Amino acid sequence: MSKLDSQTALNLLLKDVIIKKEDLSEDKNRWVKHCIYVGIAAGRIAEKLGLDVDYAISLGYIHDVGRKISHPNHTIDGYHYMVEHGYIEEARSCLTHSFIDNNIHNAADKVSGPQERFDFMNGFLQSVELTPYDNIVQMCDLFCLETGFTTIEKRMLDIYTRKGIYDTTEPHFNKVMELKKRLEDKMGCNLYDLFPEISQQVLDSVKDDRDEILRTFRNFKESNGQVLKKI
Repeated sequence: MSKLDSQTALNLLLKDVIIKKEDLSEDKNRWVKHCIYVGIAAGRIAEKLGLDVDYAISLGYIHDVGRKISHPNHTIDGYHYMVEHGYIEEARSCLTHSFIDNNIHNAADKVSGPQERFDFMNGFLQSVELTPYDNIVQMCDLFCLETGFTTIEKRMLDIYTRKGIYDTTEPHFNKVMELKKRLEDKMGCNLYDLFPEISQQVLDSVKDDRDEILRTFRNFKESNGQVLKKI
């Protein structure tokens, strides 16, 4: 099968989920809008880096496609979904997007489920080398909400509020910031320079948001590692 293009990727994303225009406004489909923004963002970064813009958009669109099957298991379900449709190379983005540096522990929350599933995912991550496209999708996943572009700090606060804090959360946040710096070094500009849609007010709140994140990490440690469900 030929390389995935953005129109095909969008069709796969919407298939059996968005039947009519109104479906996109339903709360249960917020993840679809998030994917669309990730695709748009990935295209901008790819253009700045001189990469294939349409391909980057495609991978951004389908990174969370597994959510149409199962939200908790969306990474592995998305991988199998794309493989079943013949896009074996592109399927990797469904798995790699959640794990910085292909480390299964570098995720915003813990991987749950049967040991067999964990072993498959971990084995896959260890067997592939991340591409620039993988890094781009990982990054875009972390500053795109269903309402548009924001800062990584705002996005992280959103994730931590919904999913809680775990012993892997702080190392994951640190890896996210390392990834941002690596991409910015390659682009020769600040990540947010490519996204003028982000308001100045949100940009001005980066330090306060980061301080709040660090306070949350301290609170987690002081609670003896108890999972915090709300910030």
